[in-house]
Amino acid sequence: MTTHQNPSDTALDHQGSDATDVAEAAGSVPELDRHVLERTASHLHERYAQVADRATVDRILKESYREMDRRATVKTFLPLLAGHFADSQLRSLGIAQGIIESPLPRVLFIDDANAGRSQMAASLMLKHSEGRVTARSAGLAPVGHLYEDAVAIMAEIGIPLDQAYPKPLSGDVHAAAQFVITLSCGDQVEQLPGKDYREWDIPAFVGRPLEDIRAMRDDLEARVLDLMREVGPDTATGTEYDRRDLPPLQMSA
Repeated sequence: MTTHQNPSDTALDHQGSDATDVAEAAGSVPELDRHVLERTASHLHERYAQVADRATVDRILKESYREMDRRATVKTFLPLLAGHFADSQLRSLGIAQGIIESPLPRVLFIDDANAGRSQMAASLMLKHSEGRVTARSAGLAPVGHLYEDAVAIMAEIGIPLDQAYPKPLSGDVHAAAQFVITLSCGDQVEQLPGKDYREWDIPAFVGRPLEDIRAMRDDLEARVLDLMREVGPDTATGTEYDRRDLPPLQMSA
C-alpha cells in the first residue's frame, strides 16, 4: 500500500536557501515573479519567525512555487498561490510543534485530486461553522485546476470556489490536523497516532452527470453538518471566541 506525506519530512528537516535561491531554484522565473517571491518570503518570515528561520521559509516558498508551477494550467498567479500554500504549511508546522496555539477544531479533507470533493467539503465546513472549525483540503495527486462541474454546483448554493486551487498533501498540514476525513482514498493515507480518521464513501466526480454530482454535494453537506455538530464548539452555550483567534473565512480551503 502506498501512503502519502510522512510528516516527519517537515520544514526543519532540510537545509534552507537564501531569498535569491527561492526564485532561481524554481527554474526560469519571470522577473516580476522573482520580486514578488522575495517580498513574500520577507513577509512570511516576519509572520512566522518563531516557527522557522529565514532559510526554511525561503525553502518552503521555493518548493511551493515549484509545485504550483508544475501543476497549474494558468500561470498568472503563481507567486500568490505559492505564498498561500507556503503560509498554510508554516502555520501548520507551528501548530504541530506547539508554537502556535489553535483553539479551533482542525479538520483535514483528503481526496485524490483536490479538485472537487475535498475542496467542497472544506468550504461547506467553513461556511456552516462560520469559521469556528478550521477546515483544509489536500489531494494525493492534485490536478491542474478544479473541475468545472464542482465549481458550478457550489455556486448554486452560494459558495464560490473561484479562488480555490488544487494542492498536495503536505506532512505539516497532515500533522496539524485533529480530524482527517478521507474521501474514498483512506487506504492510501498513512494514519498518524492521536488523530481521528474517518472514511467517507464519496466517489470521484469525473465522468458523472451533473445530477449525480449535485446529489453527492448534498450528501457531502449532510455529512459535514453531522461532523460539525460533533467536533465544533457548542454555540448554544454562548461560547465565544476572540475574533483574532478565527481564521479568515474563505470558501475555498
